Amino acid sequence: MSELAPGLLIAVPQMDDPNFSRSVVLLLEHSDEGAMGIVFNRPSEVSLTDVGRAHGVKVPGGAGKAWRGGPVQPERGFLLHQRKDLEECVEVARGIYLSVSTDSLKELLSADPATYRLCLGYAGWGPGQLEKEVVLGGWLTGQANCLRVFETPHDKVWDLAIRDLGVDPAFLVPSGGPQ
Repeated sequence: MSELAPGLLIAVPQMDDPNFSRSVVLLLEHSDEGAMGIVFNRPSEVSLTDVGRAHGVKVPGGAGKAWRGGPVQPERGFLLHQRKDLEECVEVARGIYLSVSTDSLKELLSADPATYRLCLGYAGWGPGQLEKEVVLGGWLTGQANCLRVFETPHDKVWDLAIRDLGVDPAFLVPSGGPQ
């Protein structure tokens, strides 16, 4: 069992990697072999209607976009949802489930889009890489919760996830000293 997963990784304001600027990652796995997570607060350009059309599913109007889950395998979809009744799903944190099957995709696409996030791609770290990034101050860590994943507007997730830690994001500034 990892102290980091399941949990949230919150990019510090100084994160200069465009894949992770102001990102919040739901960290799913963390071990000596590496780590894997899904960014859930960055909309992609891919519409859920187009995804549904490609799979023969009518998606409710105004469903919005899929999410940029991370830079690794962006053609692969990961479904974060709250439906423990789906045949193929794994609970990754309290009340947050993960599915990757086409059957789950079809069922969720026809449901209320507020109950799931289709994330394209994932974030991955090699052995020891994430630990080093956390120690060097690249990420803040927090508790995974349904409120941030499903109910908070995407443009507020980063700010509120930091505030959940008792920190005002305005006070997270680079140190002026040597690196």
